[in-house]
Amino acid sequence: MQVHGKIILGFPFGDKEIKQHCCDFYLSDDSHNFIIDIDEYPIEKAFELLCSNESIYEHYLLCYDENGKAFTIYECYIKPMQIPVKQMKIIWRRCLWGYHIKNYQDERIIFAKYVVQTDEKKYPFHMFVGKNKFEVLNGKVSIVTDRNQKNSKFEGVAISIFSLKEGLLISEVEKIVLRMLEIFFLQIGFFPKVEKRKLVTEENKTFYFMEDFVAYGKTTKRNIKLDYVLYTKRNFDFSMVYDNWWRLREKEVVTFNLFSYMTTDSSPVMEVPIATCIQCLEGYFRIHHTEEMLRFSKEAKNQIKKEVLKVLNSSDNLKGICEKNGIEYENIRETFARMFGHINEYSLRDILQYAIVRCASTKMLFRYERETEVNEQMYIIDIFIQKATGHRNWLSHLTEQSKRFTHDEIKLADEKLRMLFRLTLLYDIGVEVTDTSLDKIIQRINRWYQSNELV
Repeated sequence: MQVHGKIILGFPFGDKEIKQHCCDFYLSDDSHNFIIDIDEYPIEKAFELLCSNESIYEHYLLCYDENGKAFTIYECYIKPMQIPVKQMKIIWRRCLWGYHIKNYQDERIIFAKYVVQTDEKKYPFHMFVGKNKFEVLNGKVSIVTDRNQKNSKFEGVAISIFSLKEGLLISEVEKIVLRMLEIFFLQIGFFPKVEKRKLVTEENKTFYFMEDFVAYGKTTKRNIKLDYVLYTKRNFDFSMVYDNWWRLREKEVVTFNLFSYMTTDSSPVMEVPIATCIQCLEGYFRIHHTEEMLRFSKEAKNQIKKEVLKVLNSSDNLKGICEKNGIEYENIRETFARMFGHINEYSLRDILQYAIVRCASTKMLFRYERETEVNEQMYIIDIFIQKATGHRNWLSHLTEQSKRFTHDEIKLADEKLRMLFRLTLLYDIGVEVTDTSLDKIIQRINRWYQSNELV
């Protein structure tokens, strides 16, 4: 979509405003900036902006197109292009077509339709696509999904949202859609771009927005396939899956957000995404599976701590060593007290072992490593976990590790660990993947072993 703009109302002009600035400019999906011509802009203000590398921020600009149709652009940054000023550049985030509304976020939405990209490939949309209808968030919202058809041509996936009890704010609608895209991401390995959106308010106003949907990574353009596609079994309740995912995301956001950015973008240092993935996996289990990550209870830990500190307090030898070496005894005591904070928690090695054998799909992912011997005392899985632990320590502590993933091993570790995290999250929200699709993925990943060795 492209809009040919002709008029901007209330355009900032130094310390004043131009009530009606007439100029030619174009808005499009592909570029969220445009340049306008302007004469006699105050040179002092322009010099101040250019020297400080700052922009003028306007929450909204009210505009008209070449046919006199109203539209509003939001979150605008305006800066001069040169001195004396002949042109100004405007960067915008969102465009509302057909209305002049200063604060659209206050509008209540009763219906919304989002069309998301599929790259014209036959991805397995049966998780929530087809003629499906389900209620989520305790019956507050109804979601209907279908293949978006236009003149018998398949144009993405349509997600329609109905507010069953009361109108929703636009921010609430966007969050509901984002959670859908996150589940989609877990299945197909990338975030599809939102191509079109239509929202209807309680006052029966119809909004069409042009903007980049706020998701993760490379969502401003149509995405290529960034990871392997997982086919899922059909016999599950998607309302339950959605609500499980919603609750999980309400509890904690950092590990998934970080994992998403890492998956949808690349790093100039290839080792960093792997270390980040391991940290995300570790953090996820410590937060969402706290009880399973404990070797023994907190009560037992506190009792042990109390007894050990009692021994330290009664040790004249320890106090003598501290006095002889100029060490504050209380500092030593406090150091030991702090060390007891994590003595009952699983180590990273324990967490990786737990994650790998936790369910059928993760066992299947690492079957070759678990069943292939290196020698009488060790399997490949032992080397993998050892290197994964060292790799995380390499990034966390910024110290060289003799055992970490290097060179060609990085590709294997990257694909195995990202798939492990995706399978873990799907399992936790009640989604099972088909053995057939997972087996094909594993075969492709394990081809690495045909010409490489993990040592």
